[in-house]
Formats: sequence, structure tokens, C-alpha cells
Amino acid sequence: MKRIIILFSVFLLVGCTNSLSSTLTYESSIMTVVKEEKIANTNGKGFKYYKPRDFSLLEDNIYNHVLLNKGNKYFVNIDINGYYSKHKEDYDVNSDVYYSYKFYFNDINGFVEIKEGNNNYFYIKMMYNYSNIEVSVKENEIKEAIINSAVILSSIQYNDKVISHLISTGDLNSKETTYEIAKPPKDESNKNILDYNYGKYEE
Repeated sequence: MKRIIILFSVFLLVGCTNSLSSTLTYESSIMTVVKEEKIANTNGKGFKYYKPRDFSLLEDNIYNHVLLNKGNKYFVNIDINGYYSKHKEDYDVNSDVYYSYKFYFNDINGFVEIKEGNNNYFYIKMMYNYSNIEVSVKENEIKEAIINSAVILSSIQYNDKVISHLISTGDLNSKETTYEIAKPPKDESNKNILDYNYGKYEE
């Protein structure tokens, strides 16, 4: 019965993304999503997470996954070292960007930051549960992208036994990298407008 209830909860959570997008603020959407229980359906080395049903796994590079949804690529970076050390990101809300928000749940901190880019795209980075997601979307897709990112990050479950073995054998250090959207060097004279290579997927 518990499994049925959890499955139903996940169905409601993901199936009602459009409803959340239209009725809640960014902050309320994030907190609503991270509190929901989810069942993992995608496995990795020392971790697993829930991939929404309308997402496809485009690339699997061990600790860096690329997910595709509606033509937008979600770059998922699983920070095994961060989880193992229980690292807490020191993030200060940035009033100079399009949107910046810091949040906490179950003693786990996170943040989301949105920067305006070229060609009417917005670059989103969300960190939560010791991992992060980067995605670039049109302005009318921002809230849906925030909800999707919160769903995925809050669903990540880590396998302590496997991770301890990877750390002790040194197998982790040679394989863990950060996979992020390509971007040019910072232009100090124009800090808010970033010329990102958004990597939109085309058939």
C-alpha cells in the first residue's frame, strides 16, 4: 500500500508540473517539490535518482548525465565527493542577476541562480542534495525548468557502501568531473549578460 501511495504521489507531482508552473512562485514551487517522496528509476555508480517520464537520457558519463526534455538539455552533475564529505555550499544571494534564491530542507541547503543570456535564453543553475543541474531555456520555460530540476535533485539517493568503497580505493577521483554548459571567459564590463553556448538539441 505504501508503494502505491508513493507512486501516486510521484504521478501527481510530475503530472501537475504545468499546474505548479501557473499557480506558485519560484520559491513555493521548489519547496513543494523537494518535500515530495519519489521513487528512483535511473541508476548510477553509487547513486540513483528519479527521471521524469517525459525526459530521456541523452548521455551517461558516470557522474555526469545529460537529460533531454522538450528540446532542452539538463546537465546533471552528481557530486559524490560532496556527499561523502557532507559539504555545504557557501552561497550568497546575488542581487545582480535575474533571479537568486537560497533554500533549506531536511538540513540540506541549496540554491538556484538564473542569469540572462543572449537570444532570449536564460541560464539556470540549481544546486541541492550535494549535486547540481544546469539548463538553458526561454523565459516562458523558466518555472517548469526550475520544477524539473528540483524534482531530479531532490530524488537523488546515495549508496553509502558503494561510495565508501570508491573513496577508499581511489576509483572515484579519476572519473568524477564537472559537466557544464560551455561559456566564454567572464567579461567584467558586462557581468549580467552571458553569451552561453546553450546546446539546444535538434533532430
